[in-house]
Amino acid sequence: MSLLFTTLSGFVFGANLPKSFTKIVHPLITCASTTWVVAKILAMLTGSTFLSMLKSYKCGTLAPLLAGAGDVLLFLLGPAVIALACQMYSRKKLMKENISTVGISTVVSAFGGLYGTAAMVRLFGIANPTMRLSLLPRNITSPLAMAIASMLGADVSLAVTIVVLTGLFGANFGASILDAAGVKDPVARGLGIGAAAHGLGTAAFAGEKDAFPFAAIAMALTASACTVLVSVPSVKKSVLKLALGV
Repeated sequence: MSLLFTTLSGFVFGANLPKSFTKIVHPLITCASTTWVVAKILAMLTGSTFLSMLKSYKCGTLAPLLAGAGDVLLFLLGPAVIALACQMYSRKKLMKENISTVGISTVVSAFGGLYGTAAMVRLFGIANPTMRLSLLPRNITSPLAMAIASMLGADVSLAVTIVVLTGLFGANFGASILDAAGVKDPVARGLGIGAAAHGLGTAAFAGEKDAFPFAAIAMALTASACTVLVSVPSVKKSVLKLALGV
């Protein structure tokens, strides 16, 4: 439980640092850093190894005395998603008025995310095929990104790392980029950040009451649509061909 306390307190500490700092360094980075430091200290005190301490972070069980910090946090992911739904319900009228916009943006972001990324990894000439494939689900929320990575034959661990980095970038700089581009409409802001930076980007927009529900629904719909698309053999084949050039 010491690592769970460290993870939570590290995030709270990071979130309460000056805004000038958190705009560059997301609380998640502070959280991970403090957890690694404490894991290293615990490994030294117990005569264990740093790697074994990290492995104990997630054990795949919620049994008392056996569950790791990661298991508890993953269990809390469900209630967190329900909390998003409550926020969305409070803006149901606004969402109903923009249902067609939501539908069109989902289609564009799903196709654009997959095929656009496939085109860019090929255009940039990334040599490693595994890296190319692992970049494809970069804007999809982690659980479905893992499924897409598996279907495409990518490295799941690498894909999740890229997903987290994408989310961190969106959370730190998404609002500034939208401001610089002159995007003021809360519907457009929410749909844009949710489709591009999934959960981390969505959480960063919690303070924008009208944009936040659209970010949440864009995150969910874009991820679902991309998963469905990759499940279609012809789409999967065309994405792989575009990304790998074979």
